[in-house]
Amino acid sequence: MVYKKISVGFSAIVIIVIALAFGSQKQLNDIADDMDSLYKHPFTVSNAAKNINFHLVSMHRHMKDVVLSQNQEQMEWAVSRVAVHEQAALADFDIIFERFLGEKSQIKETYQSFVDWQPIRNEVIALMREGKQQQASAITVGKGASHVAKLNLEVEALVEFAYNKAQQFHSSAQQSKEHALFINAGFSTLAVIMVILFSIYVVRSLRAANKDRIRRNHLIDQQIMMATLDKSGKVIDASNALCRFLGCMKSDLIGKPSHFFDNSAQSEQLTKDILRVVSTGMEWTGEIQHSTSEHQTFWAHSSVLPNFDESYRIVNYTNILNDVTNKKLSVVDKLTALPNRRSYDDLLNKELRLAKRHDYNITLAIIDIDFFKKYNDHYGHPQGDIALQRVATKLMECLKRPSDYVFRIGGEEFALIFSRATIAESQLFLDKLRTSIEFLHIKHSESLISDYLTISIGGYVLMPPQMCDPQALYVEADKALYQAKKQRNCAVVTGTTNH
Repeated sequence: MVYKKISVGFSAIVIIVIALAFGSQKQLNDIADDMDSLYKHPFTVSNAAKNINFHLVSMHRHMKDVVLSQNQEQMEWAVSRVAVHEQAALADFDIIFERFLGEKSQIKETYQSFVDWQPIRNEVIALMREGKQQQASAITVGKGASHVAKLNLEVEALVEFAYNKAQQFHSSAQQSKEHALFINAGFSTLAVIMVILFSIYVVRSLRAANKDRIRRNHLIDQQIMMATLDKSGKVIDASNALCRFLGCMKSDLIGKPSHFFDNSAQSEQLTKDILRVVSTGMEWTGEIQHSTSEHQTFWAHSSVLPNFDESYRIVNYTNILNDVTNKKLSVVDKLTALPNRRSYDDLLNKELRLAKRHDYNITLAIIDIDFFKKYNDHYGHPQGDIALQRVATKLMECLKRPSDYVFRIGGEEFALIFSRATIAESQLFLDKLRTSIEFLHIKHSESLISDYLTISIGGYVLMPPQMCDPQALYVEADKALYQAKKQRNCAVVTGTTNH
């Protein structure tokens, strides 16, 4: 019996809903037609006309910027902004031509007034380019302003017409609404039921979405290397993926200076360079190098993006990193973390082209560790590897400029490339470099020249375009190294500079 009553009641509800649906269909269609007409015609035309007025004001303001510009760059920027707003206004005119329900002649007159303003603007711009600022200003505040005022009134007439047309559609819709009010009451009840059901659905969906958000956040935390930094570069938060890359715990990072996760010899300068860029609101992208406590070196492509508040003031930074260690190792010597021979070949070609283009000296120096075979034979290759690493680190520390480069191009052979130095300046720099290696006090009892590990350096200073062949330059530097190795613990520099 219960099931029968439920079935009858459900059937009755279905019949009532169907009857209400058919009864209100015509009224709803009438209302929908009125609303559709209201949206397609008056509202669209009104919004387009208001947009035109906005663009007119913006164009006039930027024309004032043209007149008030202090230099060519400011003027051309203002001219470009005028052009942008002009194109936007023309697009809105196209909408009005398509949707306007009044006399087309009214639109054509307004459009012609808009077109007639262009010669006035062109005259002002031409005068400014000729340096006649006073004449340009007079036109802008004179007939230019008058024309804009007239044009604004014409556009407002379009807005008013659209408003009146909207009122007509609104009145028609109001009448249809009164006729359909009783019928819609039934649908209101149905709507309440639907809302309850929908609420249940929404709650379930939100729970599912929250679970999905937690899962995605977990995936981000585990898979994406990223950190939030304050304006001084201190770590606010960091993902676990980044912690694994750095070889540390999150607690080791929070509140500490990040140095943007670069701890190479260039870390201090790199930090300054990054802050200088991102503090202006721009994104910085580049490459960072990080060495762990286990002496493993990793590289990452880094993007540092400023985060803004509602007033577009920088509040903090987001640092996103992508591990490029495998890619980097193809151009980096694994033992010393210095660029390898492949990097040397690529960079030397590039630096020679730059030196030739900008007409400055470039120095290539070849470095060889004295009696290194004896060192390996006496102390063993593991100790020899440590010595190579210490020499490489010291060479990196001695480089002061971004345009100075050091490479490991062979077993115990290194190469230096630096620019804008004379023979005398190169000699002084390389002598200091040679001395700094000896002052590492790496014990070398088998050396015939010193109690400590030493190096010999051969350098060649080139003034392009005298010789821009990389191989020929290497040969000249190698000749100088040959002379230096006759004495050992010595730097010999030759060259053909004009400076």
